[in-house]
Amino acid sequence: MKRVFAASVGTAVAVTGFASMAPASQAADGGRHHVHVVKPGHSIQRAVDHARPGDTILLKAGRYEGGVLVRKRLTIRGEGNRTILRPGRHDHCAKAKAPGMGICVVGTPRHKVHGVTIRNLTVWGFKNTGVYGMHTDRLSVLAVLAKNNGEYGITEFRSTRGRFLWNWTIDNREDAGLYVGDTPDARGTVVAGNHSLGNTLGVLVRHAHHVVVRDNEVAGNCVGIALVDDGQVGGQGHNAVWKNKVVKNNRTCEAHEDVPALGGTGILLIGGEHNTIAKNVVKGNRGALPSSGGIVLLPGEPQRNGHARPARYNLIEDNVALRNAPFDLVDRSGSRTNRFRDNKCRTSDPRHLCRHHH
Repeated sequence: MKRVFAASVGTAVAVTGFASMAPASQAADGGRHHVHVVKPGHSIQRAVDHARPGDTILLKAGRYEGGVLVRKRLTIRGEGNRTILRPGRHDHCAKAKAPGMGICVVGTPRHKVHGVTIRNLTVWGFKNTGVYGMHTDRLSVLAVLAKNNGEYGITEFRSTRGRFLWNWTIDNREDAGLYVGDTPDARGTVVAGNHSLGNTLGVLVRHAHHVVVRDNEVAGNCVGIALVDDGQVGGQGHNAVWKNKVVKNNRTCEAHEDVPALGGTGILLIGGEHNTIAKNVVKGNRGALPSSGGIVLLPGEPQRNGHARPARYNLIEDNVALRNAPFDLVDRSGSRTNRFRDNKCRTSDPRHLCRHHH
C-alpha cells in the first residue's frame, strides 16, 4: 500500500465468433483483424509482439507465464478461470518499469494505449498486481479473477474511460482489489458488477474524479469501498458510489508506511467533494478504529502545506446502513456541507443523521 492514502472498457474491437476451424496460429476476423491462438506453455508475449492493432490473442485453458507487456490495441481473451497466468522466468513488464505484474498495459502521458481488452482469465500470485494499466484510455478488464497478488488485484493509474466489469478480486494482500487513481478526470471510468473479497480495500478510488462504482459485492476486506483525497493538488471528487452491497468488511490490517491501521469499515470517504453515495446496502461492518463504521466521512490527508481538506458537499442518500459499529453513519468530515438524506439506519455520530427528510 505504498501510497494508498498519500497511487477503459472501451469499446474495444469485439471479435465476433472465433472461427472454429482456425489454424493453430491465427484465423481471420473479417479479413482485417486476426485471432492468434496461444496454447498452454507457449509465450503470450510473443503473440502480443507479432499481433497488429485490433487483433485478438486467444488463450486456451491451461497455464501461462505472466509478465505480459501490452502497448497497442489488442484483446487478450482466455477461456475462463482455467486460463491461468502465473509468475515465470521472463517479466516483460519490468521493461516498462512495472515489474511484478501479471499483465501490464503501459502508455506514456503523450501517447496513451487505447482500447485494450483483457477478459476471461486468471492472474494469480504476482508480486505486485494482477492487471495493471498506466496511461491508458478505454482499458477494459472483464470477467478476470485476480487472486493472491502482493499489492493490487486490478488497477488503472493516470487513465481515462476504463471499464472494470464482472471481475473477482480475492486476497490481494497489501492494497485494493480494484483501484482507480491519479487522474484529474477519469471521464466516467466504471467499476461495476465485481466481487471483491479479502483484500485490504475492496475498491479504492484515490486522487481521481468522475469514477462510477456501482453494483459491486464487497465483503471480508478491511475497508469495503474508499474514496480518498491523499493531499495531492486537485483532490478527489465528483465520484458516484451506487447500489453496492458492502457487508462485513471486518478484517484487520495493521498500520504500515503512511497508512493507518484499517478494519471494520463499509464505505469510507477520506476528504473529497461532490461525491454521491446512494442506494448502497452497508451491513455488519464492525470495528473499533477511528475509521470504523458503516459509512464514514473523515478529512483528507494533509497537503504539503500541512492543511487537510475537509470532506465537503457530498450527498449520502437512500442507503441501508444497519448493524455497523461503532455507528451506521459517521460525519467527522470537518465540514457542515455534507447532506445525509433518507438513509435507513439506527445509529450515527453525530446523532440525528438517520432522520428522514421530506
